[in-house]
Order: sequence, then C-alpha cells, then structure tokens
Amino acid sequence: MSMNKITEILNRFPNGLNASQICAAVGTRSTAERKAVKEALKGMEKQCLVFYDSRSRRYRMAAEGDYGQAVFDGNRRGFGFLEMEEGEDLFVPPSKTNGAFHKDLVAYKRIAGTKDEAEVVKILKRGTWQIVGVYDEKEKVGFVIPDEDKFSQDVFIGEGKNLGARNGQKVVVKITSFPDDNRNNPEGEIVQVLGYPDEKNVDLLSVAYAYGLDRNFPAACQAEAEKMPDAVSPDECKGRRDLRSKKVFTIDGEDAKDLDDAVSIDTDSEGNYVLGVHIADVSHYVKRGGEIDNEAFARGTSVYFPEMVFPMLPTRLSNGICSLFEGVDRLTLTCEMTVNTQGKVVRSDVYPSVIRSRHRLTYTAVQALFDGDVQTAAKYADIADDLFVMKKLAEILQEKRKARGNIDFQTKEVYFLRDEKGDVTGVQPVQRCFSHKLIEEFMILANESVAEYAFSCEYPFIYRIHEKPDPEKLAVLTALMKGVGINVKNTKEVHSSVLRDALEQAEKTPYFNLINDVMLRTMQKARYSPVNSGHFGLSSRCYCHFTSPIRRYPDLAVHRILKDAVKGNFSAFGRYSDEVKDISVQSSRREKIAAEAERTADDVEKCRYAQKLIGQSFDAVISGVTERGIFCEMSNTVEGFVSVEKLGGQFTYNEKLFCLSNGSVRYCLGDCVRITVESVNLGALKIDFCLQE
Repeated sequence: MSMNKITEILNRFPNGLNASQICAAVGTRSTAERKAVKEALKGMEKQCLVFYDSRSRRYRMAAEGDYGQAVFDGNRRGFGFLEMEEGEDLFVPPSKTNGAFHKDLVAYKRIAGTKDEAEVVKILKRGTWQIVGVYDEKEKVGFVIPDEDKFSQDVFIGEGKNLGARNGQKVVVKITSFPDDNRNNPEGEIVQVLGYPDEKNVDLLSVAYAYGLDRNFPAACQAEAEKMPDAVSPDECKGRRDLRSKKVFTIDGEDAKDLDDAVSIDTDSEGNYVLGVHIADVSHYVKRGGEIDNEAFARGTSVYFPEMVFPMLPTRLSNGICSLFEGVDRLTLTCEMTVNTQGKVVRSDVYPSVIRSRHRLTYTAVQALFDGDVQTAAKYADIADDLFVMKKLAEILQEKRKARGNIDFQTKEVYFLRDEKGDVTGVQPVQRCFSHKLIEEFMILANESVAEYAFSCEYPFIYRIHEKPDPEKLAVLTALMKGVGINVKNTKEVHSSVLRDALEQAEKTPYFNLINDVMLRTMQKARYSPVNSGHFGLSSRCYCHFTSPIRRYPDLAVHRILKDAVKGNFSAFGRYSDEVKDISVQSSRREKIAAEAERTADDVEKCRYAQKLIGQSFDAVISGVTERGIFCEMSNTVEGFVSVEKLGGQFTYNEKLFCLSNGSVRYCLGDCVRITVESVNLGALKIDFCLQE
C-alpha cells in the first residue's frame, strides 16, 4: 500500500481518521488490502510520520511535539525509563520498549491516560555496540552475560566468533545485530579477551570498556597530535598580552599532570585586588572540525579512575604543550578581574596572553605556608606575599558567596592507600583544606565573570546551569529536616540560602551526613545549556565552565567563542548558534557517563578492599533505607547492605522518615550501628553487612 496515498488522505483531514475510514478513503476491497493499509500505518508510525491517538483511535499526520527524543535507561527485568533533560523521567512498561536496549536514543510518545508513562516508537540510534561481560561457553557457541545489569539480554556468540575465550573469562563483545524485539538475543563477536575476573586490573578495564572509555586515540587523531609543537614560538606570541614578567604560578594536586589554570595577584592604587586567572589556550592547538576536536567532542571530558586516566585530549597536548609547566612559555586566555574589598568585581577583561609560570605549587605546600611552615615560606619567598594576599581575597569571596546563599556540599571523594604491589590497603576520604578552596573561589569568580560578559553581550554561549529542586522532593527533604529538629524557613519561593542555613544547622548535629546526602539527592543535576537560567547551588545568576579546557569540551568551546568576540570576528557567531545546543547536550551526557564510570571504578576498589575485611566489625552510619533493608556506611565511605531478612521480623518502611520499624525496633537514616563485613560479590559490586547484636 502506497504511503503517499495515505499521506495525501490524512493531509486532507487534520483531525485524523480511524483505520476503517482510511481504508474506505483508499478504496480497499478485500481483507488483504485492508491489512496492507494497517501495516502501512504501523510502518509510518514507526517512522514518526503519523501519530496514533489511542483515545480517539485516530491516525493523523505527525505534528511537532507528538514525538520526543530521549535516551532509554534499561532494566534487566524488561522495563525501562526515558532520561528526560527536563522534568521527571518517563516509565516504559516491558510491552512498550519495542526493541530498545539500554542507552539507545529513541523516539517516544506518551501513553494516553498516564502521567509519566511512554512508549518507544523508533530506535533512532543504538547506544551500545560494545558489551563487557563473562563468557559462558556452550560447546561451539556461547553467550556473553553482560556486566551491565540494565542490558536486558545476553549476547549470543556464534561458532568461530569467541576469539579463543575460555569459560568464565571477562571479554569485550562487539554487537553485530540487534533483534526486532527484546524477546530474542542480540548477536555478536568477541573482540578482546580481558582475562579472568581476579587477574590484576581486569575489573577496572572491564569498567572502562563497559562505559566506552579508551586510553588510546584513533590513528588519525594521534597523527595530528604528533604534529603539535613542543614549545611556543615567538610568532605565536604576537597579538597576545605578554605576562611573562608577572608572578604567575599554578596550584594543583601532587599527581596532577594536566595543569590548565594559573593565577596571579596585584593591587591597584584604589586598594582593589587585581586577580588574574590564566587558562591554557587549548583552542590555539585544537582546531574546530579537526581529528583531535572531533574525538574530544565525542569524549566530552577526561575520566579519572584510581591510578588510571582516560584523557579527553592526546597526552602530547594534555601533558605537553597545553599544560602550564613551570619555567616555560605557554599560551593562555586570561580573565583579569578587579575586585574591591567587598568582593565585588568592578572591572573585568578577557584577552589572549602568554605566561611563564614561576612555580608548580601543590595544595599541600600552599596550606603549609598558610599554617606557618618556615621551610615552605623560605622555598617560595618570592611569591609568599602574593599567596597571603590571595588568601585574604579568597576569604572575602567565600564570605560573599556564603552571604548570597551558596550551598557548600560535602562530596565523598576518596583516595586509596596501596602496598608495593599496588593492592589497596586502605580507603580515606579526601580532606579539603583552605588552599583547595582558594583556587575554587578564583575559578568560580572567573567562570561567573566570563558568563556575565557573554550574557550581557548576548553571544551564543554554553552556560552551566543548576535549576531549583523539584517541589515534591524538596517537601520530603523539609519533612526529614524538621523531623530531626532542624529549623527550616517557610518560604513561597525556595532560595538556596534556606537550604544553606539548614545544612549549617545540621553540621552541629549527628545528622549532618544524612542531611547532606539527602539534600544532594534532592537537587537537580547541573548541566550545560545554551540558555542561561542561573546556578541554584552557587546562588549565581550567570555561570559557565571556562577554566578547564584540557579536560572539558564545553570549556574549549567557550574559549573559541570568547576569542572570536575579542577579535571582533562576529561573523563566526552564526555557526555557534547551532553548535552550542549540540555541545550542551553532548557534554551533559558525557559528564553523566564519566561520573558513573568513576563511581563504579571506585566501587571496584572498595569491594577489593572489603574482601580483606570479611569477618571484621566496624562502626557505621545508616546511609540509606529501602523496603528491602538498610545501607550502612563506614567512616572510610565503604558502604554495604543489610537485608530485612537479616534484621529479623516484619518491618514497615516509612518513606517520609526514611526508616524501617517493626514496633519495637526502628532503623533510620543517620543512626549509628555496629556492622560486620559478611561477604563481597565483586561481579555485582555489592558488599553485604550484618548487624552486631
């Protein structure tokens, strides 16, 4: 049956027709012809050409808004969710997935009569072509059981496609064909054998491959990188402000190799601070549309595993010509801000520059100087005064941000202690000292200044936005805080200062970690957007990412826009109008993937460590409560689960108070308990605890 004929008919009836009416209009005379019309309609719906309204049972030509696009978040049990960029995710019942697998980009329509359910209509792009899992050998054929439990089917490996893999080994499989529905298995071939799960680094490499991470770069990308210079030439310095005589220096962690920000400080005749934030000019080397640029866009961000880095840029750039090493000339983009003694930026300027860093400082060294260490002061005598001026400015900025409502969340970043073999012997939370906060304040100020400049000039731009919390989640958080005695201001319009004040109150109670964690879960996810809607957590009207172009693609794109603006090359802005949308979506997606991969890699190391603790007992805090049981977290952030069965008796779950109770015993978020490490499932990354009597 001709789709053109159906299209012609439906175009004459904008309100739509039912199947029988369409058949009559087409002039069908037999059951076979009517069946052909209905099959054609189904095909047109799958292509999103027509829309079927289940309430009126009519077909009409598709209009804008009928179909949406989203990434499918699968589940081993067959159902899934659509990850919405705005608002709550949509639930997809098992019967409505229509062949979608985890991470697929799909077209969907909402299911009439439901609030938050949708049906997958079309697979726009497969999100997974590579799976990591355990090979299950079946004579001459086999299956790969995915590590990712959201991937709903095992992958069939035909004869001669297993690359010599042995039963029980971790492998990487390339999917060669997907089934039309989720009832059958995808087919694939093994492209790499990683080894048995207990072999060194196999578990971390499994995580990397599962998230599509690779330390190696495509040959064309690497070839382009090899052409990059080792040093800055005199010609490259022309047209830039020469800051090589200024006292510029970097402050980073001990292990950092990609140094993309440096700072300097002066004061003017009016007593204002003149802060220079100098950022590696990666855009000078990474040209738009080149091999390196295309790969950087695809990666979106660098990803950091314990003792393993997956960089956004080839190391010849990230650890070479772009890195602001001590004592060598480097090209930078400078944001210079004149800040008064109240912390207000009274003037700012952005310009291309060339610097020569005086010192490669560490947070530890700077903190030692602030704490009065004489040897450190002597070692950095030429810049010690500058550092103390910076300290004063950072304190002013910190107080100003606090006054306007900035929420200072405590993140759970950890580092792993290792023996001479590289095995984990301990896990410790990272302690942030004032030297960390100093750099953080300066980078935030630069990001705000750059964003405000671009916004005031109405340039096409990439903003870092953080929207207000969902009202329903906020109500749950408020009830929890009031339930543990924290005074929460009642306001019609929630402001970040309300949550900041509540968090400060919680800091003086045993419930701080609890409130901090639940508040974090209540927050919307920060993301990139071409539309400025402010940053709730920072209480900032205007914010962007400008300070890390070596490891974040949106920062690199922001540099390009700024440099064209500085040069007056406004003719380039036409292309940016479309680019900033694509970059915002891609960068937000890649950031989410990176965060999940890093968290999973940390979990691998924590599980490895927990295997050594089986049978030992520790103090812990209840960090999560569900109907199935409680999660308990040790002081080193290692978390395990205690099932309801192990708690004994019949328990009722109170979702508003986050607690389980059976009338005589109650387990609530934030309660202190004594646990024993019972078992570790490294494959599932699960640690089981039991409570001591």
